[in-house]
Amino acid sequence: MRSLDQARTLCESYLPGLIDGLTELPFDRREAPGGATLPVFRNAGGPGLVIPKDYGGLGATPLDAVRVTRAIGSLAPSLAVATTMHHFSVATLFTFAESIKNSGMEWALLEAITSRNLLVSSGFAEGRPAQGILAPTMTATPVEGGYRINGSKKPCSLTHSMDLLTASVSVPASDGGTQTAFLLMPATLRGISRHPFWGSSVLAGAESDEIRLTDVFIEDELVIPTENGPDGMLDDLQTVGFIWFELLITASYLGMASALVERALTAGRGGTTERAALATRLETATQLIEGAARALMAGETDSGALARVLMARYGAQDALTDAAQRAVELLGGMSFIGSPDVAYLIAACQCVAFHPPSRGSVAASLLDYVDGTGPFIFSDTRPADPTPTAPRPADPARSTAPVPTQAVPAEAVPAEPVRAESAPDDSAPAGPAVTGTGPAAGAARPSPETRSPATVTVPAPRQMAEPVAVAYDPQPVTPRTAVQTSTATASDAADWDQAMSLFDGAEGIRLTPADCDLRYWFANVPQRTLRGNIVGYSPDLVTPDFLREPGPLRDALVQEVAFRALAEERAARAIGYLVACAPDSATVEFYATQLMDETRHSMIFRNHLRNLGVDASDVDAVIAAQTATDRAAILDPLEELGIPIVRERRDFLGGVVLLTILIEGFLAPSFELSERKWRPIDPRMADMEKGAGIDEVRHLAVGTSIIRDAVHQNPDERDRLVEIIREGMRLWEQLPVGDQLTRWENWFQEGIVPHHALIGDYEAWDGRRLVDTTAQERIQKALEVTSTVHSTRLTDMGLGRALIF
Repeated sequence: MRSLDQARTLCESYLPGLIDGLTELPFDRREAPGGATLPVFRNAGGPGLVIPKDYGGLGATPLDAVRVTRAIGSLAPSLAVATTMHHFSVATLFTFAESIKNSGMEWALLEAITSRNLLVSSGFAEGRPAQGILAPTMTATPVEGGYRINGSKKPCSLTHSMDLLTASVSVPASDGGTQTAFLLMPATLRGISRHPFWGSSVLAGAESDEIRLTDVFIEDELVIPTENGPDGMLDDLQTVGFIWFELLITASYLGMASALVERALTAGRGGTTERAALATRLETATQLIEGAARALMAGETDSGALARVLMARYGAQDALTDAAQRAVELLGGMSFIGSPDVAYLIAACQCVAFHPPSRGSVAASLLDYVDGTGPFIFSDTRPADPTPTAPRPADPARSTAPVPTQAVPAEAVPAEPVRAESAPDDSAPAGPAVTGTGPAAGAARPSPETRSPATVTVPAPRQMAEPVAVAYDPQPVTPRTAVQTSTATASDAADWDQAMSLFDGAEGIRLTPADCDLRYWFANVPQRTLRGNIVGYSPDLVTPDFLREPGPLRDALVQEVAFRALAEERAARAIGYLVACAPDSATVEFYATQLMDETRHSMIFRNHLRNLGVDASDVDAVIAAQTATDRAAILDPLEELGIPIVRERRDFLGGVVLLTILIEGFLAPSFELSERKWRPIDPRMADMEKGAGIDEVRHLAVGTSIIRDAVHQNPDERDRLVEIIREGMRLWEQLPVGDQLTRWENWFQEGIVPHHALIGDYEAWDGRRLVDTTAQERIQKALEVTSTVHSTRLTDMGLGRALIF
């Protein structure tokens, strides 16, 4: 089919490899929950499709974007629908760029989407009955430094794979009322939770579940007020955004119908006249939507253009659904019975009618526009004229009635039988199940010095959706509380029994250098954290004999302990420079205690090598041999970035940012995972990790307070610190930390097989038995916590902009 072939050729030119990557996946897998097509889309550069080349994107015109979307829809309907919401959100952002150019945020965000292949989801209002799609479903409460966001969005495409979330919120206005604002947020912020919603198998691959926001903290600069146009009409930003949505969502279903028509024409079923009529009906839809795209390219973006696009959408909707039905009829009953794809595609095509605005909601305003009695005013809440055949009385107020702001489209809302309310049990375990394989039991194992990293690849901390294969888990995720001033005292934070872990939300604790000075350290750490155990564990704990025997479990533990000993020593040496350039006595005292903490951590891990059977005289040599690769690939580059900042430049704040965010913020969650996984096997190791983790939470809390206060007192520091963070994050993504974790976890996975009885029903985290976890699942869990800690801390510091880079 000529027009579809042209669309696919164009798709290949913009997104090389996408079509082949999609066709390699069975159709049922493309459409199943779990986002199997999204990594293919990312790898082909899809997130940058409509972003202008000035922002580093591919610069697809509206016409080309319609054709590419049609091609995708013909192969992977769910992917077309899901990515339409991404493209709409992105189009709104680059249209909005002029409004935020002074902050530089538009360049950072749009270039990040293209360079990092980030996916942006839309949390704008859904078009559910009795709810206009223009009305925000989220609220923003002003707090110091920003807003607390609350609300939900259902359905929300890309629920499980999004990197960034955009939304509209109601915020207090200067006149005492409210106004709508546009917000951006990393999808990893604490307080964002996912819940099942989409109950149909049709378009399930679009990940259209529920997103809830519970007290999510957003900085001022990430919440951007918008304005209405004259007389309640949409402003240019809103109008252009809605035009993009209508074009691309209709193109998605045009692609689905095209797949059916292509099958019918290829099969040669029916007479020539019937096939020609079928092709004509489909091409009618094609010409309508492509004509509307050309109008957008010509600069037609006013309210009248939106009216014409909506009429083109409704006309194309009728034509494509009619063409799909005719195609199925020509294919015949045996084709319908013999191919589940045919039944799926005809069902999917019907969903085009569920996308807003409904015909009835805009019918009267469209008539005003067509007959010239008034401008087109968009609202999804006004009912259709109850007597359309009778003359319509003049209603001068109708053309000037104000409407809520932010005309932002919603995902498809299915018919009632498709709806699925959130599961009642909100206490189910968080985190998706992750599939993966480790070394086969009984396979020959190279020596620790010669092992090659496992082939499973782990993503960088800020982009967790690929290449780790994540299987969709329909269980609700436990809602998480956003970062707030903790009610825990400083002494509680040091107490072995009362201290919170990072897995449980400890990044919400706020402590200052004055809270954690030398007096505090001497009064709390030796007895409340260490409980008098200088080596980090109780005297009655023992190291099992099997950990001294050669094997994958010992290999995993020895290499992990050796790396920890070296990393903690390197950290202590770097902190010495922070002590030297600290600006006041309180910070000098705090970083002196942190130097002691890190030095002690190194000492206890060195000591644990002796527990594992390493002779005292061989400890240094074992550490050097076991860490040679990771030292050169991970620790050395981090030192090359950070040491000059505090040694030559004596930049105290820059050093604190790097230490807090890029070192402890990224590494601490994986160390906490270490405590949890070793607890039933090596209680000494677990106790050592727990005590070190209590220290790390304190270090993170104080470092965050130092930066937050500095940015508050001197806002001019923000841009400089953001750039340091961005530089560090770019470096971090190049480091093979994923290879290191995969190596350790695969050895651990192989090594625990003989010890399942010992481990029993012990849970690595709530609701998840350690023996049931996979190597990749544990890594994914650590990365999820890392991303939450990282994004929440940066936002709390007032440096959340660094997350959008």
